[in-house]
Amino acid sequence: MSFFVMNWRNVNKIEYYFTLALIAFVLSFVFLPSSKAVNNFYYVFLGLPALWMFFCGRFHLERHTPLLWLWVAFMLWMLLAAIQVQTLQYLKHWLYVAVFCGLIVLLVDYRVLRQYRLCFAIFLIFLLYILMTTAYYWYTGSHPVGRRVGDLPMRMSGPTYASIVLSAFFALGAWVLLSRNNWFAFVLCSSLVVFCTAYVLQSRAGVLGAFLVIGAGCFYSLWFAENWRYRMLVLLTMVIGASGLFWMFGNQPVFQLLVARADSGRFELWQAHYETFLECRTWLGCAPDYFADIAIFGGRVIIEHPHNIIFSVLLYHGWVGFLGFLTILALTFFAAWQQRNAWGCFLLVSLLMLMFEGSRLVNQPSELWLLIFLPCMLILAEQVRGGSEKV
Repeated sequence: MSFFVMNWRNVNKIEYYFTLALIAFVLSFVFLPSSKAVNNFYYVFLGLPALWMFFCGRFHLERHTPLLWLWVAFMLWMLLAAIQVQTLQYLKHWLYVAVFCGLIVLLVDYRVLRQYRLCFAIFLIFLLYILMTTAYYWYTGSHPVGRRVGDLPMRMSGPTYASIVLSAFFALGAWVLLSRNNWFAFVLCSSLVVFCTAYVLQSRAGVLGAFLVIGAGCFYSLWFAENWRYRMLVLLTMVIGASGLFWMFGNQPVFQLLVARADSGRFELWQAHYETFLECRTWLGCAPDYFADIAIFGGRVIIEHPHNIIFSVLLYHGWVGFLGFLTILALTFFAAWQQRNAWGCFLLVSLLMLMFEGSRLVNQPSELWLLIFLPCMLILAEQVRGGSEKV
């Protein structure tokens, strides 16, 4: 763990503690066995200590930026949804989210989370979690080879979100490998991620994220290739890889099933939600229960949430929240581009996958915290607390 704390001579004890606690919280999704355990870890080691630090004023900001104030306004606007929901649980979840975002911006050393070795180590831990679980299931016979692994043992148990988180952290790992011209490791990691998302977890969202990262990595390799021989090698690798994938999706039952499932009624689902949304308060948004009676496909209710993170902001927080969130994302990507920040790639890949699987933002600790709030707040922290230097 020496690389977790390297170059921290000028970091105070508060940042030291909260940075380590945040890293541990991210990893708790694959080391703790249940939602309750992860929630308790957050309350004890992050939430309550952060509230005390805020109360004592033990934080500082170098500058106030439009992105910072937009986040503050968006958080307050999400608080207004309590008028629709009318439950104390929503207020509690909103407080959890607000504290999580605040502690990353104000109390965590963002530079540590940009260390190449740390980013790659986190990706490897998530990858090994899925590979080792799969190997154990196959060895014991609890899951036959070729059947979807639908119940991973730890907090990150669902195959869909597990594949999304894996592909998102693969974006960080690929950034590290490509920046160091380690093409062999990139090809190896790409193969393992596709194996996990397409064959083991059988998640279309995860496959989409993996292909996005692999495609971006291939084009990066072509663009920065040193000579034409290397470009030809990259092109040959791309052709072989694409041919292999085309054959698998055309001939292997597991991959054919992913194609056969198509969009699983997503477009009809979104249309039904939007038509119901128009009957509600379109500027403020609607409570989730307002959509509970949506029925499509012959009167059968197929899902309880819209399966789209951007669309869910529109439904639950209205046009004001929707436009505000889009503005925040645009400014966040611009800031990440200026910082040359790998967490911007992480966020982009996460959002593209969550366009087909995301639910509401305000909730108890979940994978959405890792996929949306974590990268957004790390990018914001660098903008408001310092320059773009990396440790």
